[in-house]
Amino acid sequence: MTPLIPREEFILFNKNKYGLPLPIWIACEVWDFGTLSTLFSGMKEDDQDIIASKYNVRNGRSLEKWLRSLNYLRNVCAHHSRLWNRNIIDQPSLKTEEHLSWVNRFSGDNHALARPFILLCIANHLLGAINPNSSWWARLENLLLNEFPDVEHLNLNLRGMGVIDDWQKLF
Repeated sequence: MTPLIPREEFILFNKNKYGLPLPIWIACEVWDFGTLSTLFSGMKEDDQDIIASKYNVRNGRSLEKWLRSLNYLRNVCAHHSRLWNRNIIDQPSLKTEEHLSWVNRFSGDNHALARPFILLCIANHLLGAINPNSSWWARLENLLLNEFPDVEHLNLNLRGMGVIDDWQKLF
């Protein structure tokens, strides 16, 4: 059985010029986030730790849980499911990340730790390592402050999403 090859120009170029199998750095360009997080979870711990350190995360097991949680968040969003007050089943680990000032703000707040906002903070942390000039957090802040329907009589507020007090000062 022939493997399925995506119809991306760079994939076809590499396949035609060098043949199969494709090198890992070519193949991973077309993987979805779940595949990447699964690959990361199967890596040797020393290799996970090296990658985690690039993101200022103390160890690869924490980053592995972060990636699994972000994959869950991605799937909820991709399927247009309700995100606002969803309980995060696969919660990220923050135990080893006390060196990150924003992590300490969630300490002891079980409600916030079980809701999507913590995952948005994790995404911002990782984005900051990839692109320190990213405006993603500012755009999220604008969305939450100016677009989110704060309807108290329906108990619809940012706290339902796990947003903590003074969250604008996190990053």
